[in-house]
Amino acid sequence: MKTKTFFNIVKTALLLTLASVSANALAQELKPLKMCAFMLMGESGPEAQYFRDYQAAALNWGAKIEIKPYMSEKVVVEELKTGACDMANMSSISARSFNKFTGTLDAPAAIPTYDHLKMVLGILSKPSAEKYMRVGDYEIVGIQPAGAIFLFSNDRNVKSLADLAGKKMAVLDSMPELTKLVTDIGMTPVSSTLTNVFQKFNNKVVDIAGGPAIVYEIMELHKGLEPNGGILSEPIVQGTVQFVARHENLPEGFAQKSRAFFYQNFDESIKLIRTAEENVPKKWWLPLPEDQRDMYNTQTRSIRLSFREQNIYDSKMLTLLRKIRCKQQPTLAECTSKDAE
Repeated sequence: MKTKTFFNIVKTALLLTLASVSANALAQELKPLKMCAFMLMGESGPEAQYFRDYQAAALNWGAKIEIKPYMSEKVVVEELKTGACDMANMSSISARSFNKFTGTLDAPAAIPTYDHLKMVLGILSKPSAEKYMRVGDYEIVGIQPAGAIFLFSNDRNVKSLADLAGKKMAVLDSMPELTKLVTDIGMTPVSSTLTNVFQKFNNKVVDIAGGPAIVYEIMELHKGLEPNGGILSEPIVQGTVQFVARHENLPEGFAQKSRAFFYQNFDESIKLIRTAEENVPKKWWLPLPEDQRDMYNTQTRSIRLSFREQNIYDSKMLTLLRKIRCKQQPTLAECTSKDAE
């Protein structure tokens, strides 16, 4: 009996030793990557957990990711460009400086619903789309839904783009394309930062502010909406967070596996986004009148075409998004237009 116990102890010790050696070998094989992580709501916000899940998944793709949190998207972008980090996450409009194709996802009204968004992200997550993900030294390794961007207005009589003319809208000073979009609609852009954009709305410095539903509670936007404001329920754009990486620093096969990871988690992300939208009191939502819908589609399409001609938007992406819209709704006028996107 003692002999058997002795051999069991030796066997256990040997297995533990082998496991330790295996773990050390694995750690040595993992490629260290430094990620500059933009966390709008800080390390205790919902983004932090997603980053931890991403870290864990990346171990299976041959990488050990170190997360460096930042509160400024502008700094994150600069850190990636200078080589201070191997990866960074940012909004679609910021990602456009690295990849115009994926940076065109935020074209106004180009992706009407989350079903449309799921279709396009499914296409972009496939290996066949890999050639569009890499431009120069950089590669898009994931696209995460951030929620539809709605227009918060202090005037509930605003129910169409035409009603926005003459209004003052807070615009991030780091996004010149957004300034042009606001100007094209007929509004007056008011330079702002992420730290004060919603504060200006609440203090009545501006009439309009754009953002996902999740900011309603966090930024106490009821203050800016009261007493006679509202939220246009027709999203002006679909917000996305894009993960941009230096291609040469990635392990073999990492990028494609990463893109697949984000798409596989699409439904979970949308579930959180929908919950935030449902938590906004119904009294604030302003639906787009049906007799205004054709005009809304015409106005937003005009902006997309204008930005395409100015080389701000990528024509291939606009065509893909138009095909998805027409697949979902074949009767749209644009589906038979001679100058279709």
